[in-house]
Amino acid sequence: MKIKNLISAIYISLLPSLALAGGHSGLGGTGTGIVVDIKTMEGTSGVLVQQTTKDVWIWDNPPEGFHKATAATCTQFLTFAAGQEQPVGFNSVCQSVDPDGDVAVSLLTPHPDGALITQTSGTGKWEALNGIKFIGGTDIRIDAKTSTYSWKPTN
Repeated sequence: MKIKNLISAIYISLLPSLALAGGHSGLGGTGTGIVVDIKTMEGTSGVLVQQTTKDVWIWDNPPEGFHKATAATCTQFLTFAAGQEQPVGFNSVCQSVDPDGDVAVSLLTPHPDGALITQTSGTGKWEALNGIKFIGGTDIRIDAKTSTYSWKPTN
């Protein structure tokens, strides 16, 4: 599988770098993801891809005490069957430290509408939001290494 085709498949079939902490009803937002590292491991029956992005998240209606924007680092893990350009599975982990020093970690997994994003752990203001869920997806694929995306809360 050519790396260019692999990168294109990642962005076409998977929303890049979307893992978002937080969540009150109406707490959606938009983000940007820029690939800073990509690694591939080829096996006999498939290919594993690990991709890391640097992201900026802009929250639509942050609660009092939360920042309007935060930065994150996200790592996506994709599995491709040999010879295929669409992944057979993926997950992604994003980690963020906000300007106050509070941290959050989120997990992305496949969902029929894009990706299910679940905050799995957080400290400070984010601790009360552990378990909150979002649905997210890619809005604009600018090029093979840059995209914008959005998310909305599910609970």
